Amino acid sequence: MDNKIAPDWESHINKQLELSTRSRAYACVKVLILYWVGGDPGFEVEGRELGQLFADKETFNFAVEEFAIPRSNSCLELKQSIIRSILDLSSYADEKRGASLLIIHYGGHGDQNDDKHKGEEQRSVWAAEQADGPTLDWFRIQEDLMTAESHILLLFDCCFAAQAGRERHHRPSRIDLLAAAAMGMKTPMPGGNSFTKALIREISTGFEKQQHVIVSELHRRLVARESKLWAIPFYVKLGQEQTPIRLERLSENLFPKPADGTNSFSFQLKIDAGTQLNESNLNQIARWLGDNTPSAIAKLHVEKILETTTCIQQFVENIRDGDQPLVVGLPNAAIEDILGTWENAVAIINQTLAQQRGPDLTYKDVPIIKDLAEKLLSQLEEENSGFVDLLEQKLLSSSTISDQAIESVAASKLGVADQLRLRKVVRSPPTSNIEAPEAPREDFKAELMEMQEYKSYGPYMDPADIPALEKRVSHLAELLSAPKSPEFLSLKCLRWLHEPLENRYILDFEIPRIYDKGEGKYQTLMSIIQGSRGTERPSLDERFRMALLLARAVRKWHSVGWLHQGISSSNIIFFNFHPGGKVDYSRPFLAGFEFARPDSDPSIGHAADDLTFNVYRHPLRQGDARKGHRRIHDIYSLGVVALEIGLWQRAFDIVSSRGNQPLSAQIVQQKLQVASNERLPHYAGSSYSAAVDACLTSKCMVDLDDENESQLGRSFEKAVINQLVKGIDVK
Repeated sequence: MDNKIAPDWESHINKQLELSTRSRAYACVKVLILYWVGGDPGFEVEGRELGQLFADKETFNFAVEEFAIPRSNSCLELKQSIIRSILDLSSYADEKRGASLLIIHYGGHGDQNDDKHKGEEQRSVWAAEQADGPTLDWFRIQEDLMTAESHILLLFDCCFAAQAGRERHHRPSRIDLLAAAAMGMKTPMPGGNSFTKALIREISTGFEKQQHVIVSELHRRLVARESKLWAIPFYVKLGQEQTPIRLERLSENLFPKPADGTNSFSFQLKIDAGTQLNESNLNQIARWLGDNTPSAIAKLHVEKILETTTCIQQFVENIRDGDQPLVVGLPNAAIEDILGTWENAVAIINQTLAQQRGPDLTYKDVPIIKDLAEKLLSQLEEENSGFVDLLEQKLLSSSTISDQAIESVAASKLGVADQLRLRKVVRSPPTSNIEAPEAPREDFKAELMEMQEYKSYGPYMDPADIPALEKRVSHLAELLSAPKSPEFLSLKCLRWLHEPLENRYILDFEIPRIYDKGEGKYQTLMSIIQGSRGTERPSLDERFRMALLLARAVRKWHSVGWLHQGISSSNIIFFNFHPGGKVDYSRPFLAGFEFARPDSDPSIGHAADDLTFNVYRHPLRQGDARKGHRRIHDIYSLGVVALEIGLWQRAFDIVSSRGNQPLSAQIVQQKLQVASNERLPHYAGSSYSAAVDACLTSKCMVDLDDENESQLGRSFEKAVINQLVKGIDVK
């Protein structure tokens, strides 16, 4: 039978490559430390020491959980705990598009399980005591682990530990067993010569030397005489996957996308196939590319050569032929800018290519060839990105883009369709149909985790103003429910509801499924700054990227013509993966969007002299002579939040005076600027400080601009976003 596959070989091999790469890099790792309730305390102490090594942020940064095996229902209780951990890991790994690893360390006694009269077959059985105590049939739990998607590393410090190696399967799983002793062999009790103590020493030494530990190499070091172990450790791979498990520090941002990664670089590798591509040889190619991929490579992806460039060239040719609906209605000057930008890009690319058409180069000139190729690809990527950005700006500035243009193939291929749809929602009258009935369906509520946001309007509003207010709430809800890219950092609005007796509106938001296990619990940036201690705090790298993501989100919202009007650390939220568990600092969300008119008071009631609220507001938005809300005022609020992130201190505490004396808006602004200029460079560097200062002093302002404030957007990109990127590069 012919083994040919469909012509879309590109998607097939990329799927295989993703699996290969995901099996190399872990998006999440969890360590389970197991010991018996009421067992020898030495096992618990040594297990905890190993857990501390794995949890240390400077070494592995793994999540660690201890589980004391109960003396009754022990097998069932342990099995439930392990399965729960595997499901949590798999869910998170799928969201992050990476692999997951579960490390299980057991410290305790083992049972030889060799009584033939009882039908025992020397399988893996654990015991609470050396004799006459409860036992646990570990082999029954291990059988179920063989179908897990997560990789699993078993570290067993008990007598007869290698008996777990008899449970081998020919399934595509990756399970490594590193056991303290072979079948029928005993191992020392906790102390200086124990297996766990040696494990801690060798893992620490290996990490210090190489910044990673490969389990097969760890076994070789443990077997060596220098480890001073009485029993020879046993290592076996229980699944079909033969690549050894590799332990290295868990990155907080494992797979940065090109839009988020500030140091990302890609190059193209062309492979000429000498035969018909079918499923078999494509899988071989994928394994060849994916196995032992260096950690510096975030992703392997096969794509047609210069696909984006080809798409742009076709787009430009269609414009010249008068057959490009996406630009219908654009002013001639805008179209000329678009064509001129690509002509300049082509000239630059051709100039770079010309440098490679010199004298013949030999193998000795490989560094030169490499530099030229990198320059070309980097230049090509930069010009493509610049062209698409300009096109998007021109299209978003137009009020005459048709539905046909928005739904065109070109808009989809060039990645501007969602932006244009969102811009249409902003400019159109509210038509939201997402208002919920008084009692939402229970089955619908059960499917999704939801978060509620309350919008109060106070008891003294004129009833005649309610219809207009509802239109603005409806418009906001429609906007927040529309499809948009993750860079907007917004939750999807599911419905809204008016509670007139409570003088408020309620907006229901969908919580991403990755946080289902967290029961919808979230924290605001303000509460985290106030309450986090020690390792609970985000790292400096996490904080820098947090600020960059927020700045890019503000830029995105402004590009479609929407102002937040309420940016503050209390309106930036983070979710937990588990109740009371680690906060996901890599995904901040913007909440608290105002629905008031830009030239009115905020829709949520605040006292006029409420410093905790006013500290985020531009001086021109305060007092009797306040001006309408503009983009520069959102940027100012962003600067205050970025200052809080950099100093890791509430803005209220930064500006507060002794005796809580009232402060004018101008004095508050001065205090923030002083903190930005004098303190922030020490904590976050000069580039980060420059970005914050640009926000607080309105350095992004331009004298002349169009009605869409396009020049302000470009100035913000240069003075704020690029400086934040530079700060991350320097760090």
